[in-house]
Amino acid sequence: MTRRSVSTAAAGLALGAALSLLGAAGTAEATSSNDGYAATVQANSNLRDAPNTSSRIWGTTTKVTEAGIACYTRGQYVTVGNYGTNVWYYGTVIDYDIGHIYSNVWMWGGNVNVGADPAPGINPC
Repeated sequence: MTRRSVSTAAAGLALGAALSLLGAAGTAEATSSNDGYAATVQANSNLRDAPNTSSRIWGTTTKVTEAGIACYTRGQYVTVGNYGTNVWYYGTVIDYDIGHIYSNVWMWGGNVNVGADPAPGINPC
């Protein structure tokens, strides 16, 4: 099984261009790039191996965190508070606080700040 996280030194080189489109943490809309979409993920969000809550957790964000979204799929429907969706986003998350990048992970749509699920312009996987 491949390791899903690397140091921030390697992270900066690998994802700097894709995530540079993110203007400010907390941006509520996805921004297009050739490599995907820049967005943010809420604090305490689980980063998973598959689009469901029973899949392996590769990590949990420690604060609002930058992400590069490649695509979305419809997986397990999850409800938190008054919001529910079956949209899950696939991509890469960088957590500067703990010094890790998580590649090839799934994020539940309710935790990804893109404005709507699925976000306009993000392609299905």
